[in-house]
Amino acid sequence: MLSRFFQYSAILLLSTLASAAQTAQAGQVKLLTSIKPVQLIAADMLGELAQVEVLLPPGRSPHHYSLKPSSIRRIHSADLFIWGGEDLELFLTKTVSQLEHPALALLEDTGDQEADTAEHGDAHSHDEKHDEGKHEHEHEGDPHFWMAPERALAAADKIKDRLVLLYPSDAKLYEQAYVDFELRLAHTDQQLKQQLQPVDEVGFFVFHDAFSGFVEHYQLRQLGYFTVDPGRKPGARRLTEIRAALESEQARCIFVEPQFKAPVVDSLIRGLNIRVGRLDPLASETKAVSGGYSDYLQALADSLSHCLSGEIKEKK
Repeated sequence: MLSRFFQYSAILLLSTLASAAQTAQAGQVKLLTSIKPVQLIAADMLGELAQVEVLLPPGRSPHHYSLKPSSIRRIHSADLFIWGGEDLELFLTKTVSQLEHPALALLEDTGDQEADTAEHGDAHSHDEKHDEGKHEHEHEGDPHFWMAPERALAAADKIKDRLVLLYPSDAKLYEQAYVDFELRLAHTDQQLKQQLQPVDEVGFFVFHDAFSGFVEHYQLRQLGYFTVDPGRKPGARRLTEIRAALESEQARCIFVEPQFKAPVVDSLIRGLNIRVGRLDPLASETKAVSGGYSDYLQALADSLSHCLSGEIKEKK
């Protein structure tokens, strides 16, 4: 009896030690994401279960970036590299194709751009409230998936599934982390809907066509954008169209981005009672911690509600 007791105790002890070792191993998983918004999603979900770093320096746009040898080495040394895919980060394609272990492309692995659009079609219900002609961009095909909470959740689900595949002994930890992330995000989402509802009829323009996922999800009234590619200046015809829209539509705000200087905005709004706000598509100032992605959504909502709620003065 004593022999069996000691055998059982030894097995129990080994099991406990193995479990502790698995947990420690999970905390040492090194993830590298291409851009800050993806880092926010992964770090928010995983917390202390992984070390989540980002490849691009703060404020650097994936639209115009060249990899350095040191960056390539970081990609190869990560346990898992997570990127958007060719549609968002073409400069990474060659390096990713040479990896010994497959990278996770959040936009490509399961055709989520079309799936998300179909599954979450209710996000387009704002067209019943606003003229369809006001929106120049459709959700489908938009590579800025982190702007829409439902697509960020789908991205987190993919990250969780890949980690479960790579580290099956820690599957329960990753599954629970995803559930917790989903609950936090749902809570934040409800708060933001209430915050933004009072300004959802107020028109505005953005500098770069990056925010349609957020705009559509919260049924806001974006009248248009200056450019699809922030590295290209809008043409004279485009500026004339925007100026006319600003005058006729009574837009309250134009939102610029911290990554790009837009002196054209100052000249465009001269003589008009238009406020200038700031929206950061790359979350440069948000910390990648548990709750970080929700913090980013909150920052976007705060910028929008602050600018859009300001009263327009009479034109001089």
